[in-house]
Amino acid sequence: MTSVTGLSSTFTSLITSIMAVERQPLVRLQQQRDTLNVRSGAYQDVDTKLSSLLSAVQALKSTYPSPALVAGRSGAVSNAPTNTTVITASTSSSAAIGAYNVAVDHLAREQRVRSDQQLYADQALNRTGTFLIGGAASRSQSTVSTIADTVTAFNTSAPLDGQKELGSGSYYVETRNDPDNGWQFRLVNSEGKAVSIKDGTTSEYTSSWQSITSGTFDTGRGLTIDFGANSALYQAADRSSGAARVNYTAQGASITVAASDSLNAIAAKINSGTYGEGSGVVASVIDRQLVLTAASTGTSYSISAQDTSGTVLQSLGVLTGTGTFKNEMQSALDAVFTVNGLSVTRSQNTGLTDVISGVTLNLAADAASKSATLTVSSDMSNARSAIQTFVDQMNEVQTYLETKTAITSFNDGVSTTYTRGSLADDNIFSDLRSDLFMTFMNPVSSGTYQSLREIGLTINDSLQVTVSDSSKLDTALSTNLEGVTTLMDQVMGALESKLTRFTGVTGGETGYLDQAVSNFSTELSGMNLEIKDMTARLNDRELYLSNQYAQLQAQLINMSYTQQMLGSMYGGVSRSY
Repeated sequence: MTSVTGLSSTFTSLITSIMAVERQPLVRLQQQRDTLNVRSGAYQDVDTKLSSLLSAVQALKSTYPSPALVAGRSGAVSNAPTNTTVITASTSSSAAIGAYNVAVDHLAREQRVRSDQQLYADQALNRTGTFLIGGAASRSQSTVSTIADTVTAFNTSAPLDGQKELGSGSYYVETRNDPDNGWQFRLVNSEGKAVSIKDGTTSEYTSSWQSITSGTFDTGRGLTIDFGANSALYQAADRSSGAARVNYTAQGASITVAASDSLNAIAAKINSGTYGEGSGVVASVIDRQLVLTAASTGTSYSISAQDTSGTVLQSLGVLTGTGTFKNEMQSALDAVFTVNGLSVTRSQNTGLTDVISGVTLNLAADAASKSATLTVSSDMSNARSAIQTFVDQMNEVQTYLETKTAITSFNDGVSTTYTRGSLADDNIFSDLRSDLFMTFMNPVSSGTYQSLREIGLTINDSLQVTVSDSSKLDTALSTNLEGVTTLMDQVMGALESKLTRFTGVTGGETGYLDQAVSNFSTELSGMNLEIKDMTARLNDRELYLSNQYAQLQAQLINMSYTQQMLGSMYGGVSRSY
């Protein structure tokens, strides 16, 4: 039988025609899948846009965890001498509105001492010994006071891995009985600042209040605290009313000097030492002199140093024979200034959060002997921005729904073609558009303002939400924030109720859109399986037809060859007669 290398175009066209007819159900199924994919994508887009709108709506409710309709604060500095800064500040919403005159006597500064000038900075000094710097030979504590049955004792332990030891100074354990969390405590320093310590049994650290657990508590930073076993006997106390107090001494760095060490090498060893918080020392070499600078400003953080074996520091001229500093370049000072005539002393110049309530105050480098005025005023920019976000999100939802639910027409002069949006058959979205508009415009039942129109929010002729009267809105926010809040609670509450039907609500309840997308996914999975099976069957069918027609073609070719052979044979016989 003659082999066939390929089907003729006649058979190929015939198979193509047959398969085109037999593929019609597959084509229809693929079209249905594509349509469903488009709808599913549109549903997901709607879900995303409605969720964004819901977030904007909830932010305008007073019951929201971080409500936007809260009067913020802004701070402005004035009355500073020309070309000077004097102070900078940042404000929180808790800052009291008013003017604060800050007059600076002098700034806080760090202590700085030096050695005598040496012959070389990079040559061996031929000095040996050990000295202690930035703290004591070992950490220790001296208990000043305890609280009976509450804070019963203090002790020391090595700081946990990666943690900086507490600095030398006085610390207080404040306690309270919180209505929601029970007995709690925190550790504060002599300036009343809460100190970051280990958070219970976790690996985290916190300066916030935390629960008291009876027994020994390790702060993770060199100090342990013993709490009483019977919480019924606990007492509340703060720094000014009997809080337990301990004087803590941090461990310093022990520096061993070899004969081969240069001035530069000694400085490097000092800088690689481990120090308690605020007790650090920074070493440098300037003009062949070893310069030691306290890492922190303020009189509480003066440099401590002593020879413990040999006389390295004394021989270098850092210390005198009596153990005092021989060459003090700058003494430690606390910042001294007044705020509206009240005297204030702090160990640092910046990050002062406890001077003016709600304000972080910074004294500039040029502040000494100068004054300036910080004016704290009400700032509604965050509230205004939140309202604009709501307006923008509302318009984005409405524009999208309008486009996707529309039926558009196009006339080419001969005929008119209609195109349906992917959501045109879903009346629920047309109803949602109307519901959102109606809820926006409906009057509320109580409060100073009866509608959003009264505070400058309207819907224009293009069906877009707009701030049509900015002046009216700004006036309402600045003069009657309570009235605006009452209005927003009612309008946004109604909008939230409608939106959560679609997006789902807190507590895990599934919204309409999530359920619909899930149903689409299930249906698409079924369709894809059916398309896969149908495609496989059609491929088998096409292969079968190809084989059948290949055999038929081979038979026809063989018949043609036979006919030619017979014709040749009988034609030769005829010629012989």
